[in-house]
Amino acid sequence: MPEGPEVQRAADRLHDALAGREIRAIGARTKAAKAWLEEHPDAFVGRRVERVTAHGKHLLGTVEGDLFFHSHFLMWGRWHVVAPDDPAVETRDRRERGRIVTDDAAALLYSAPQFDVGRGDPYDVLPALPRLGPDVLPEGGAAFDADEFLRRLDPDRTIGAALLDQTVAAGIGNYLRAEILYVCRMDPWRLVGELDDAERACLVLEVPRLCRLAYERGGQTVPDAARERQAADRDLRYSPHAHAWNTRHWVFRRTNLPCLTCDDYVRQKHQLTREWTDDETGETVEKKRIIYFCPTCQGTSLALKPPRPHKDRRPPDSEWAAPDEETDPEGVDA
Repeated sequence: MPEGPEVQRAADRLHDALAGREIRAIGARTKAAKAWLEEHPDAFVGRRVERVTAHGKHLLGTVEGDLFFHSHFLMWGRWHVVAPDDPAVETRDRRERGRIVTDDAAALLYSAPQFDVGRGDPYDVLPALPRLGPDVLPEGGAAFDADEFLRRLDPDRTIGAALLDQTVAAGIGNYLRAEILYVCRMDPWRLVGELDDAERACLVLEVPRLCRLAYERGGQTVPDAARERQAADRDLRYSPHAHAWNTRHWVFRRTNLPCLTCDDYVRQKHQLTREWTDDETGETVEKKRIIYFCPTCQGTSLALKPPRPHKDRRPPDSEWAAPDEETDPEGVDA
């Protein structure tokens, strides 16, 4: 799933392509947006896009006349920017969910289940927005609101679950969560209320730092030296090519590979991140996500089975071609 850094880069691309331009056409295939446009067919036409920004995983565009558009990628959504005469504008891919066309560019939203348009402040119109926590990549280079972040942490939750909660900090997803906890040497199953001042200070430092690094480096969360080390050592990566997705991180998607700091192996395990009561059945529903971690570096409290080091059944590096990074499963180039 694209996380805060990926959505911010998408917002930057749309801002560069659309800001200051008049909208010539707008369309939607999501139910609510399509209905709104049918009720207000000319609302956006001839209006200038003022800016495109992001708040966590939410992309927001403001348009003159007190109008807005909004998208959330969830797992597979992407904005594509093409020329207005590109064949994609005419053929209308079945994956398309929204479009904004100007004289200079067309922005096409593919595979995203959420696309909204409307009038007014989107924070008043869309219920999810006012509940969001402080943005991990604040607009204009402003400082991360550390005090508000700490205030929103529930002492009775595990820190691994808390970091995925968008009402605590907006923009952290599974890869950033794993990397932040690793860098802070923090057990994902540690209760927030058990964290000491030094551990809280580490979170306040590393949440914005790692998110900014991932934004600037296309999802990379390790220093260049660590990436070069993985690229040079086959035993530190699954794939033999040097510029693949699995040289970007400390622990994320590195299960059964050696930790880059100690002699242990990276593990993965499902962690309970949220639970609620189903309104119809009254049953408790649990949501779990995979967490990647180093048991030694992070002092993991859970009992774990012995590690199963990754077995190298790969052909020599020379027999592999480097992949196109556009196919990266993290979607870091979104």
